[in-house]
Amino acid sequence: MARYNHIALPLVMVVLGVLLIVGSLLATVGTTLFPFDQYVGTRGSIAGVAFGIGIATAGVQPASHPAWVRAAIIYCGLEVIYEIVWSLFLGMGAFGVVPFVTSLIFAGLLIFLYPNRSALMPANNTRDYTSASRA
Repeated sequence: MARYNHIALPLVMVVLGVLLIVGSLLATVGTTLFPFDQYVGTRGSIAGVAFGIGIATAGVQPASHPAWVRAAIIYCGLEVIYEIVWSLFLGMGAFGVVPFVTSLIFAGLLIFLYPNRSALMPANNTRDYTSASRA
């Protein structure tokens, strides 16, 4: 399987990006009827499209863009947390099985397929910023 990771990882990222783009474009119908995001000067569906384009574009060379892979994994984790919390407050009828399972699968694949998993964790920069401010 490891010899196909260089093909599978870009495919996973492009598919995730396309799913984000399509889902965000479909969400524009809801925000047209209830434009709550406009009240704070944003369009959530457009942000989703931009994020999906970034994920899909970074999927061409994912090893060169660990920040985008991190962002995709964080998105998947937030989606899982959202589904769990929302179902606790509104009952299991509000639980979206498809987004939950899809996010678990994509997060697992991104972590498993990434060639340098240690690069997915941000570097621990322990510079002393207080001495720079005294100078």
